Amino acid sequence: MTRRFICRTCQHETGHLQIGNGQIPDSEKKIELNQTSYQTFQVVRCKDCGTTTYCIDTYINPGHMMGDSYVQETTYHPALTKRIKPDWYNSLAEHYQLVLSEVYSAIDNELYFLASNGTRTALDQLIVEKIGDIGPFNQKVQELVTKKIIDDDEKEMLLAVIEAGSASAHRSYRPELTAIEHMMDILETIFYKLLIEPDKKEELKGKAKELRKLTPKREKA
Repeated sequence: MTRRFICRTCQHETGHLQIGNGQIPDSEKKIELNQTSYQTFQVVRCKDCGTTTYCIDTYINPGHMMGDSYVQETTYHPALTKRIKPDWYNSLAEHYQLVLSEVYSAIDNELYFLASNGTRTALDQLIVEKIGDIGPFNQKVQELVTKKIIDDDEKEMLLAVIEAGSASAHRSYRPELTAIEHMMDILETIFYKLLIEPDKKEELKGKAKELRKLTPKREKA
């Protein structure tokens, strides 16, 4: 039996083969009037890439003479990816991958308090590595500008993320997904500029040097 599910690896809906299924014991609940809900589980495998996923379907039974049961909601375990890691993620040092992995996982599972705090933590680690732990966030970010590591626009971006993370830590601020996406866009941009771009530049300088060796010299007139 085949059914279409969202594959967390392919990142779109694909056909899945059913490996196992059944109704979850004691999941039936009365909703209103004659309506009830119940849950079933399915273990399915993507026909395109082979990724295995555990899914829970919540069915609504409208009641006698009101039509057939229908799926109200499908939840996926592990959770579907809401934020794809950038292609340069694996080039980061292990300690950065560890903290960012937890941030991405928190986003996938809609743990936005943790994700917001995590972005601030990851940025703090990056800043401290670049200039040391010299004081509060505002002072550290200004030092990045003074040392020409970032510009004034990037300073404002960083402060916006840090303020949102601080609000989650101290003022019970739970960002919506849109705000989290903004935070991650800024975080990834800063990480790329400070950690990935310098290596890319060195790589290109080496290629330019090699290219000069391969290019025939201009003959003297």
